[in-house]
Amino acid sequence: MEVVELMRKSIQQLAPLIRKKEISPVELVKQCLQRIEETEPSINAYITVMGDKAMDDAAIAEQEIMNGGYKGALHGIPYSAKDLFATRGVKTTAGSRILADYVPEYDATAVRRLADAGAILVGKNNLHEFAFGGTNENEHFGPTRNPWNLNMIPGGSSGGSGASVAASSSIFSLGTDTGGSIRMPAALCGVVGIKATYGRVSRRGVLPLSSSLDHAGPLTKSAWDAAAVLQVIAGRDPNDASSSDREVPDYLDALSETDTFPMKGTTIGICKEYYFDGLDADIEQAIRQSIRLFEELGATIVEVSVPSLAETVRLQGLITVAEAYAYHSGYLKERHAEYGSNIRTRLEMGQYIPAWAYVEAQRLRQQYKREWAAVYKRIDLMLAPTTAIPAFAIGGETITLGGKDVNPRDLGVLGRTSPGNFNGYPSISVPCGFTSAGLPIGLQIQGRPFEEAAVLQAAHVYEQASIQAATSKLAV
Repeated sequence: MEVVELMRKSIQQLAPLIRKKEISPVELVKQCLQRIEETEPSINAYITVMGDKAMDDAAIAEQEIMNGGYKGALHGIPYSAKDLFATRGVKTTAGSRILADYVPEYDATAVRRLADAGAILVGKNNLHEFAFGGTNENEHFGPTRNPWNLNMIPGGSSGGSGASVAASSSIFSLGTDTGGSIRMPAALCGVVGIKATYGRVSRRGVLPLSSSLDHAGPLTKSAWDAAAVLQVIAGRDPNDASSSDREVPDYLDALSETDTFPMKGTTIGICKEYYFDGLDADIEQAIRQSIRLFEELGATIVEVSVPSLAETVRLQGLITVAEAYAYHSGYLKERHAEYGSNIRTRLEMGQYIPAWAYVEAQRLRQQYKREWAAVYKRIDLMLAPTTAIPAFAIGGETITLGGKDVNPRDLGVLGRTSPGNFNGYPSISVPCGFTSAGLPIGLQIQGRPFEEAAVLQAAHVYEQASIQAATSKLAV
């Protein structure tokens, strides 16, 4: 089987082949490393490739499986991780000169849990420096390029993760999401990305951007794959005080119900405030088509209002900057010049936010979360675009939107994701079509707290109803 053909398969497709010993982890990891070698000169999705260690781990996985010790769907599956996750004995740079030589002595909890499940880490992905940006234009390690068009951004800050999955130089990846940093690259790279409920996935060993908004989660090729990875990494971590002790349901079992589970009886909310403002025409058309498809599948579509949305987005930005500065203040004083210019200025803004403003933002956050809870008494899920615009040119200063030139790096122009971090609700981005220029579009599905199963079910049902065989359009 050709390298690209095998590597384009999903976990759901590969796991039975590995279990039945029709392909070996050694062969799969070897082909993954070959695919990385083929694509990296053009995409730049990786900062570190762990070839020797990955092959050693693959040999161990193969022996375990041959001896009857198959561990489950992730056993022998090669994956990558955003270079924000601590990896024992392997550099964890955060995409910055500040931590260029940092080698942790432990694995992040998510990385350790994946290792325990038999998954094989092949490398650490490029990212927007310290995860503080939406484009992955990294001044130290170079920009990551979108596999659909190498002149375009992949989204960020988990852009290397999204690009590696889209280019099939990893089967899945780990990313982080503070204002949309899993979901935006998923949308712009045409893959699936889920941010579970705040506290569902441990962040121990994940370098922080904004502690009260940060989430960790997977980027994958399908909703089934997202469920399989989330199943492994979710759950209480005694070493992370923010992690929840809520029981983790069987996500894959929930998806199996969708074979006979249409959307009938599900109420889906559409909120035009914020989410549908300033949309690219192709994106708006694709999202409205997706809404109609859910209606055809039996869902009841209702319009809802969240009056605080504009204020939510402003407060989310304030909290992010304040908490980011709290983490970086020492580095900024001692190693100021080592930051990239596009992040240094943003971080420095945090020193001018008074304590009372931060405290007030967190107070209002709790008030507005009650507003969200009231909305979800009427609905089960909410649909929205993941981004307002498609991928744009690396280094490009403006785009034309609605007849006006705008700055696409303004997250208010690019993303429609930050409310999901502010309220902490689970949210997934799934591919829902392409622009006239052939660039991917993402649909965002949000659900109630700790109801990831319902979000995954809806994503899975949507995928089955709108299968798109579009990999031939990739630039790599």
